[in-house]
Amino acid sequence: MKQKARHFTAACLIISIAVSAAACGQSGTAKSEQVTEAGVFTAETLYPEMILTKEEMLSDYDAMWKAVKENYPFFGVLSRNNPEHPDYYDEVIGDYRRQIINMQQEGDAAMWEFITIVSGSLYDVCGLTGHAGILNPHYFRELDVNKKYIREYPELQPWVDVSNRPEVISFYDYYDYLLTFLTGAGEEMEGEDEDKEHNGVPALGLHMERLGDKGDTAYVRADSFDDSRMEEEVPEIRDFLEAAEDCGNLIIDIRGNGGGNTVYWEEAFVRPNLTEPLTYRLVRLMRDTALAGQFYGSFYQGSNLSAEEVKNDPRYSEFPEEDKRGLALAREIVTTIEPEDSGSVFRGRIWLLTGPSVYSSSEAFAVFCRETGFATLVGQRTGGSNSGGAILYELPASHLLIQFDVEYCLNGDGSCNMEMGTAPDIESDEPLQTVLDIIADKS
Repeated sequence: MKQKARHFTAACLIISIAVSAAACGQSGTAKSEQVTEAGVFTAETLYPEMILTKEEMLSDYDAMWKAVKENYPFFGVLSRNNPEHPDYYDEVIGDYRRQIINMQQEGDAAMWEFITIVSGSLYDVCGLTGHAGILNPHYFRELDVNKKYIREYPELQPWVDVSNRPEVISFYDYYDYLLTFLTGAGEEMEGEDEDKEHNGVPALGLHMERLGDKGDTAYVRADSFDDSRMEEEVPEIRDFLEAAEDCGNLIIDIRGNGGGNTVYWEEAFVRPNLTEPLTYRLVRLMRDTALAGQFYGSFYQGSNLSAEEVKNDPRYSEFPEEDKRGLALAREIVTTIEPEDSGSVFRGRIWLLTGPSVYSSSEAFAVFCRETGFATLVGQRTGGSNSGGAILYELPASHLLIQFDVEYCLNGDGSCNMEMGTAPDIESDEPLQTVLDIIADKS
């Protein structure tokens, strides 16, 4: 469930291209066209039942922001990030709503503009805070992975139920159809070209080598913990570490890692290198609403921890007062990672390089290392976002899905992990060189 934030920003959505009327699959028929910033849409549509009236668009938009305001626990974070204009989000929400009111497009062009408005409003209000955004067709299809694990993890059922709804599936068929008007742009927008080199910049991936004059420092850079990479990359990492077991130090570089699945780092780096179990503790809170409960209610049932107990705990002195309001449920998550029977592969010192681009499940790795001492953190404060995973909200009329976090995770001092991230043990703007210097000084 933990995934990198899926944002369709306005900049990604508004693409200036032109396509022929044949893109509709109806060549030889002259049609009038509506030209938008996104492209050329024909006046006719193959999905007339999907076209919303302006009133329905406004109803969807208002319902979405009502759901976000009732469940999303990070408006205090947003306000603190904008101290000169702490209530900016209401103005932004109103500005985008007026775009719907003033919309001149019709048919498919209007629906595309509506999707753009929904996406743009979420991004301009929330940015990268709390995994807020729409699900495009590519990421909607990725939800199918939940179905494979539903027997093993029945708590995934709420996500599966939403993605299986016939109305939602029909909308995403229509969304795919809209993307046919954006010839050549769809794959890039949907993130399907992530593994290709772009303008000379190396693709996201895995890099492993030995460093130092004697080659006695193992270095692994993992740019993503994505599910799709696990099957190939985890065995590669294990093989590399086994071959490098004579090294005195292991440097794991996640500075550009935006997240993926916690199982990736547990299986690649942690379990093979433990000699005894390691346990770490997290505290999360949530609002007591029907929507949040639909997805996370079972996680809070029978919790031995109350929200008031957490709010009044002196250990959490940095818990912002304005964030406490509305958080009515609390839970303690105690996780133990067991070593493998074969014993530790790597017995040297482990270093973790961090930076502000570390989010989501890579943030969870940083928290784990900091809490347990599994690795020494070197670099800059992380980007945060160690949440349980975004919930889904279905817009009532269109059936477009949006996602956002509902769980508020505390750092050990009570500060908001989403806001403050995780501080390194050793702060450095050049963490790799810093670690190499420390290693050289001790050799």
